[in-house]
Amino acid sequence: MEVHHHPEVEKKGFKEYILEGLMIFLAVTMGFFAESLREHISDNKKEKEYIRSFAEDLKKDTAALHYSIRRLNRDITNCDSIIRLYATNKLTQKPDSLVLQMSFGAGHSVDVFFNDRTSSQLKGTGSMRLIRNKAIADSMLKYWNNQFRLQQMHDRFENIRMEQHKAGWRTFNWYATLYNITSTGKERAPATKAIADKSQLTDFVNVCATLYNSGTGQYLPLLKDQLNLATKIIATINKQYPPENE
Repeated sequence: MEVHHHPEVEKKGFKEYILEGLMIFLAVTMGFFAESLREHISDNKKEKEYIRSFAEDLKKDTAALHYSIRRLNRDITNCDSIIRLYATNKLTQKPDSLVLQMSFGAGHSVDVFFNDRTSSQLKGTGSMRLIRNKAIADSMLKYWNNQFRLQQMHDRFENIRMEQHKAGWRTFNWYATLYNITSTGKERAPATKAIADKSQLTDFVNVCATLYNSGTGQYLPLLKDQLNLATKIIATINKQYPPENE
């Protein structure tokens, strides 16, 4: 019977096992570092994109805040004039057109609109972790917290403003003089007197005083603080993360 002899397998030495293990370890480590570097570059890119997007939102916010501040200042000015004239018994001596203009103009709405394009993405996707610039991240959080405070202040101011309007309709001939139409849509002659019911005048002035105090003491400072904060954040972002075309 023929006997088959198997070739002898050369056994690896201890050093060879160590070398193979080391090569595998280095390959895995290099792969890990390569993937970490790729993620780091990707995160840096996303961070800059989010920050630049936030700056664009702030530019739109500043325009809206300027508009809101102008409207609130108009309310404050008209309320102040009404209060001073009433306190000196001169309100009823002023021309009816002026009284109507001041009384109606003292309670215009002051709406504040903020762009939430970037904030909704950062909050909704958990991407806030990508903003590793602590100063900008803190500024973002402060800006969003101020938005919440401004919304609360807006709601309180709006409630007072609606009370002012209700008192105004009882006190003045707003409908007949300012709109100059009847309920059927036909024109009619303007009212000859601005004040329709003098007994309601004190209540109207009191509500104007509340509106004035709310506007000057709380609402206007918050709007200005938010505008200043937005302006500073834009300047910081433009310095640290300049647009690509610059």
